[in-house]
Amino acid sequence: MPFNERNLIGSVVERKTPSSLTDTTSSRFAVTPGTGFPAVQHRSTSAFARGREEARRNDGQSRVPTIGSSEATPPGPETKAIPTNVEDLQRQISEENERRISSMTPEEIEQERQEVLEQLGSNASDLLRRVQEARLRKLAREEATKGAEMEKPTQNVSTPDQANGWLVKPTLLPLGARPGILRVKSLENVPQTATTPILVKRSSTRPPSRVGRKIRFAEVTPKDIHVYESAPVSPKRPILALPPPPDKPDSSIISLGTYKAGPTKRPHPSDSPSDEKDSTIVAGPSEPEEGTPEYIRRRYFPDTNADNPSLEWIQSLTSSHSSEPRFDLNGALIPPSLSEALPSHLGLHHHAEGSHAGYTLEDILLLSRSSVPAQRASMLGVLAKIAHNLGQHNRVTEFAGKEDDLRKRILAAGLAAINERGNTAAMAVEVVWECLVVWDSDTTSISNIELHKALDVISLTQPEHLLPIIAEMFVRAMLPPETLEQLLDITYRIAQESNELAELVMNTPRLVSSIVQNHLLTPIPPPEGALLPNPLALQLLITLASASRSNASALLEPSDALLRFVTLLPDSSPFPVPLAASLLNQTLRFYRMLASYGLYAHIATSASHYFSALGLYVRSPPSTSLGLRAWAQLRGSWASLIEAWIACATDPHSTTPAHEILWSQVSAWGWAGDVRSLRKDLTNTELDWEVWSAMWNAEAAWLEGSRVNCVKGGDAERTEVLEFIKSGFETEHGLESNVVGLALHAVKECLGPVNDESGAERHLKSIAVPAQVLCSSIRLWLACLPAEKDVPLESPPFTLPFGELSDLCANLVTHAIWSLPEKRGSYLQVHLRPLTSLLAHFHRLSRHIPGTEPDLWLAQGFSILTRLIPGDENSAIATTENCNSLIMTHFAGLSQLPLITTDILQPFFEHSIRPNSGLYIGPLHVSAESINHSTTLRLPGPCPPDISADQVKSGLPLPRDWLVAPLTHLLRSGTSPVFRALPVNWDASEVDVVRATLLLLYVSRGVLQRWGLGIFVLGPAETVFTCMKVCMLEHGVGNEKSGMDSSAEVFRDEAVERLTGWLLDPFTSKQPSTFMTPTMPTEVVTPALLPPLTPQNYLELASQPFLGQTRTPFYQFYTDLVSLYASVSFAHALFGALLLPPLAMRYAGDYRRLVWCESGDGGSEAATTGVGGSVNEVVRTIRLGLDLVPCCGLGWPGWDGFSVPPDVREYLYPVERDGRILGAYIQALLAGRNAPEGFLRLVAVHHVAFTVWPDLQKLLDEAGGTDAMMVDDGATTMSSASSGLNPAHNAHTPLESASPSRAIDNGPKLLRLLLNLGDDSAVRDVLLYRQSPRGAFIWPPACFESALDESLGKDGWCTGRITYVREVMGDDMGDRVAAIFEQKRGQRI
Repeated sequence: MPFNERNLIGSVVERKTPSSLTDTTSSRFAVTPGTGFPAVQHRSTSAFARGREEARRNDGQSRVPTIGSSEATPPGPETKAIPTNVEDLQRQISEENERRISSMTPEEIEQERQEVLEQLGSNASDLLRRVQEARLRKLAREEATKGAEMEKPTQNVSTPDQANGWLVKPTLLPLGARPGILRVKSLENVPQTATTPILVKRSSTRPPSRVGRKIRFAEVTPKDIHVYESAPVSPKRPILALPPPPDKPDSSIISLGTYKAGPTKRPHPSDSPSDEKDSTIVAGPSEPEEGTPEYIRRRYFPDTNADNPSLEWIQSLTSSHSSEPRFDLNGALIPPSLSEALPSHLGLHHHAEGSHAGYTLEDILLLSRSSVPAQRASMLGVLAKIAHNLGQHNRVTEFAGKEDDLRKRILAAGLAAINERGNTAAMAVEVVWECLVVWDSDTTSISNIELHKALDVISLTQPEHLLPIIAEMFVRAMLPPETLEQLLDITYRIAQESNELAELVMNTPRLVSSIVQNHLLTPIPPPEGALLPNPLALQLLITLASASRSNASALLEPSDALLRFVTLLPDSSPFPVPLAASLLNQTLRFYRMLASYGLYAHIATSASHYFSALGLYVRSPPSTSLGLRAWAQLRGSWASLIEAWIACATDPHSTTPAHEILWSQVSAWGWAGDVRSLRKDLTNTELDWEVWSAMWNAEAAWLEGSRVNCVKGGDAERTEVLEFIKSGFETEHGLESNVVGLALHAVKECLGPVNDESGAERHLKSIAVPAQVLCSSIRLWLACLPAEKDVPLESPPFTLPFGELSDLCANLVTHAIWSLPEKRGSYLQVHLRPLTSLLAHFHRLSRHIPGTEPDLWLAQGFSILTRLIPGDENSAIATTENCNSLIMTHFAGLSQLPLITTDILQPFFEHSIRPNSGLYIGPLHVSAESINHSTTLRLPGPCPPDISADQVKSGLPLPRDWLVAPLTHLLRSGTSPVFRALPVNWDASEVDVVRATLLLLYVSRGVLQRWGLGIFVLGPAETVFTCMKVCMLEHGVGNEKSGMDSSAEVFRDEAVERLTGWLLDPFTSKQPSTFMTPTMPTEVVTPALLPPLTPQNYLELASQPFLGQTRTPFYQFYTDLVSLYASVSFAHALFGALLLPPLAMRYAGDYRRLVWCESGDGGSEAATTGVGGSVNEVVRTIRLGLDLVPCCGLGWPGWDGFSVPPDVREYLYPVERDGRILGAYIQALLAGRNAPEGFLRLVAVHHVAFTVWPDLQKLLDEAGGTDAMMVDDGATTMSSASSGLNPAHNAHTPLESASPSRAIDNGPKLLRLLLNLGDDSAVRDVLLYRQSPRGAFIWPPACFESALDESLGKDGWCTGRITYVREVMGDDMGDRVAAIFEQKRGQRI
C-alpha cells in the first residue's frame, strides 16, 4: 500500500460510557410525564427547530468527542509541516520544483515538458501567464483590502462557536486521497498535519467544507472549451420493455426501433486525460487503455465480473460510418459531410452512435419511450417535425418510397405517449396531429364523401380507445389551447374517414358535448385572452350529421344553442366580423344538413323573427367589414337553406316529425321574392357564381313545390318567375345570359388538355362552381315547363345556349376526367357531383329540344348512365325507365324478330343501381322524396374487393356490362335478391328476359356507334362472354321459385339465335369480296406492339365482374361450358363458335389441351378411321368456316399493325410449341373422314406445317414472330392476366419433348408420321400450305396454291421442301412429294 494511503482510516476505539444520559435520544424522556409515553410533538415545528430546542435544554453539555488513534502511526519519510500561508506554500512548491529540475538531465527535462504540453495543451505558456497575472491581481486586491481594514476601528466580536469553545483540530487525509484535490508529485512528501483550527458546529446544517469558500471564474477562450464524456450510468430498467414479436409476421404491429447492445464509444474531443483519473489510476503495463470497456469496468465497477451480462452496454462497437440519415433537434436532416464535422458541444452526440452528429430515426424512436419526461417530450417534438417534413413528399428524398411505413411508426410512438400528462402529452398530440391531419392536409376542405384515404393509418390509432382519451382531455381542458385545437382537428379527421368512424365519434361519451362546450359555447362577450369559437367545430357537426340520419337526430339537442350565431349578426357580434360571418355560414350549412333529412325544420317557425332579420341582412349591400368572397358564401348558404326548407314544405308528411313546416307558411313568408331580390346586387364575376347557382336552385325548388301545392299546377307562380328572369336570359347583354356564357367557357377551359394528373386534379376542383351554375340554370329551365306539356315544345320557357351545351356534354361524357378518382384517390369523386348532375339534367333537357332523334337521345342516355356516381340513383333509375320505354316504342319490332318488351328488365336495373335497399344516399339537390328516405348524405368510399354483394353501398358508377345484369340474375336465380322481391304484376319467362337483354345490347351498340360513342360499347371479349352465359342457361334453370319456366335450351330459341349472331357478327373475320392473287410480303417491317390485355379483348378479364363474386376461375367456367357443349349442343354452330376464342395463342395452353386432348369423353375413346389418327367429339363436331370464328383483337407476334382486326391469325401465331398439342394436331389430320374441317383443320395444318418446313420457320423469323412467342412446357402455364385463376394440372407426357428447344426437333418425326400414315388430303394440305404473319391474311384455298410455278424453280420453296424430304426420308419419299407438287401445278394449268 502506498504511504499516502495508509492513514485513510485510523484506529477504531470504544468510547467511554458517560455517567449521565446526555445524548439527544435520552433527553427526550427527561421531562416525560408519568404515563411512560413520550410527550406529544407537533409537526408544525420543524426538525431543525426541535433540534435547537433540545440543544438548549441540554445546556450545551453534549460535545463531540475526539477520537484518537489506539496505536502509533507507522513512521514514514521525513516530512515538513504544511505552511498555512498560501504564499509560503507556493514558494515551497517552487523551490521543490527547482531542486528537481536542477537534478534532471536535458532529456528528462524535455520529456517532462512534453508531458505538461500533453496535459495542458499547446497554449500552456499563455495559461501559465494568465495564472500568474491573476495571482498578482489577487495579491494587489488583498493588500488594498488589508489597508482599508487597518484604517477601521477594530471591534472585539466573538462568534457563538468561539463562545462555546467548539474548536476541533481534525486530522487531515492525505491530499492524494481527498476528493477534489489533484495529486501533485511535488506534494507527496509534504507533512499531512495542520495546526489551523477549523470551526465545526454540531447543529449546523451546512458542511464545514463550505465555510469560507470563494468562487472565481477562469478567463477562457473558445479553444479552451472541451466536452468530456461523463461517467457511464448503469441502466436501471430494461429498454423497450415490450412483449416479444410473434413468430408469424403481423402487419398490425409497428416496430418502434431495434435495441442495440450498447452505445459506440466516441473518440474524446481532447487527447489529454483528466487529472482526476490520473490521480487514482496509475498507468502501468498491466493496466488497460483508458476508455476501453475493461478500463470502465475496473474504474467504476471493480467488483463485477467482466462477463456479467449487465455490463454489455459498455462494450465498444465499431465506429459507425453508416449512411443512415440523421436529424438535428429541429427534425431537419444533417448532411453526412456535416455530421462528421459538427462539434460535440451542440448536444447532437450525446445519444448518437460513433463520431456522427445527430440522431437516427431509430435513436429518436427509442428515446421517445424514455422514462425521463423531459427527454421523452423533446424527442416527440423532433418526431413531430420529422413527420411534418415527411408529409411533404418532396422534401425528404432520403426516405422516398418509405413514407407510409415511417408514418405508421412515428404515429405509434405518439399514440404510446398520448395518455401522459403535461408537456409529454402535448407533444404526443402534436405527433398524432402531424401524422393524421397535416399529412393529409389536402383533404381538409373535402366534405360530403367518405375519404377512405388512410384507413390502415386510422385503424392503427384504435379509435375506439383513442377517442375516449380525447374526450377526457376535452373535459379536463388542462392542455394548452393550441393542443386542444389539434385534438379537434384529429377528431374531425377521424370523422372524415368513413361513416362508421363518424358513428364512433358520435357515440363516444362526452366527446361531442365537450367539443361543443369548449369550442362553440364560449362566454359572450369573450373575456380577454379567452378562447373564441372555432368554426371547425361546426364543420365537425356537419360531417357527423351528413354521415347518417341517426347522427343527425342525435345532434338536434345542441342545435338550439347554435342559434346564438344567427341572432348575433356579424356587424353586431362581439366576435371579430370575419369570425362571426364564418360561424354564421357554418351554422346555416348545419341547419341545411338537418333539413336534408327533414329534421329541425320547425326552427324556421320558432325563430322566424331572427331568420327574417338574417334575410334582410344578406339582401342588403355587402358589408365593408367583410370580404366579398365571405359575403358571397354567406348569401349562398342562406339561399341553399331556403331551398331545403322549401323542399320540406313541398310534402310536409316527409318531415320528421310530420308537418314541421307547411307550404302556406313558406308562401306567407315570401321566401321566393326574398331569394329573387338577391339579383340586384349580383354581378357576372366568378365571386358571385355560387350565389347565382343557389338562387336559381331555390327558385326551381319553389316552382317544383308550386306544381304540387298551388292552383293549376303553379301556373301563376311560373308566370311570375318568367317575367322576372326571361329578359336576363334572352337579351344579348342580359346578366343571366352573360353568367351562363362565362360559366360555359370556364368549364370548357377546365376540360382542356392537361399535361399531368396533378393538373387535372386542380382543374377538377375548379370546375365545380361553373358546372353548378350550368346545372342550376337547366334545372330552372325544366321547372318552368308547363305541367301539362310534354315533348316537343312549341317554344322554350327562355333561351339557353342549347348547341354549346350539347357540344359540352358530348365532350364531357368521353373526357378522361372520369378516370381521375381511380388514379388519384376515390375522394375526388365528390368534385364530379356537379358534372354528373349537369349531364342528368341536360339529358332531360335534350328530349325537349326540337330535332332530337330517338336514337340520339338513347345514345346520350346509355353513355350518361355509366358516368353517374353515388347520389344520382334517382336520375339513373329515371333514365333507364325512359330508355326502356323508348326502345319498346321504336326498336322492339325489328324485322325478323317477335315483339319483345324491355320493361321487364327494370327490376334488374334498379337493383344494379341501388343494390342495398336499406341505404339511400341523398342527392345533390334536396327533393321531397329524398328528405324522407335519405340515410346518409355522404358519398361512399371505394368498396373492398372481398365485400359481399349485400354490403355494397351503391351500384354507381355502373360497370361497362351493366346491360347484361339480368343474365347474371338468371344464372343465380336461386340466390338472386331480385327474384325474391319481384313486383306482383311481373310475369316473364327465362327466354323473354334473354331476348330483352340481347335486344337492348344490340340496340345500344348501334346507337352508340352511330353517334361516335363507341367507347361505351361492349368489346369482343365482353360480348363473347355474354353469349357464353346465355349458353350456360341449361334446360330447366327456370323454376317455380323464380316464376319462370324453360321448356328448351335458351340458346336454341330462334330470336335468341338471331340476336346472338347479330352481336357476334362484327367480331368475325370477313373474306374480301374481290379475288386477289395471294402474294407473300417481301418487305421487312418492324413488328408492331401487341395490344394490351383488357376486359374488351381478353376473356379472363372480361369474366371477372361475374366470376369474381364467387372466386370461380375462368378455366373452370370454360371447362363446364365445353362439357355442356359435348352433352347438349348437338353440334350447335353458334355454341361451337363460342368455344373458339380461348384457343387463341395468347391464352395459356391449358385451354387448347382441354379442347384438343381432354374434351369429349375424356379422350379415352376418340373417333378413329385413319391408319393412326384420332379426334375427339368436340373437335370433330365444330365445323365452322373462317367467317364464323369470333376474333377478339388480341393481335399476334409479327403483326405489322396495319391489318385491321378481326383476324384469325391470333389463333395461328406464335406457332405452337407444346408437344402434346402438336401430337393432337397430327392425330386429328390422320383421322381420315373424321378429321376436323373448316377452321380447326386450318389451325392443325398451320401449326404442323410451321413445325415441319424450314422455309416457314425462316419466314417467321424474318417477320419477328419468334420474339414474343408464348412457350408452354406441357405443364401449367399461368397467363399474366389471369391473376392465378388457371388451375394447376399435372404435366403430361408430350410427343417427345414439350420444351421449346426440342419442339423444332419434332419436325422430322411429324413429317415421317404425316407422309407414312396420312391420306392424300392431309399430306397435300401440309405440303402446299403457305402463310405469313405480315400483310393480308391468305384465305383458303389460296393458302394452298401460292405461286407453284415460281416455287418449283432452283431457289423456290417447293424445291426446298422436296430437298428437305429427301434428306429426312430418302429419295423415294422425295420423288413422291415432287409428284404431288407437279400434279397440283398441272391441275392449276
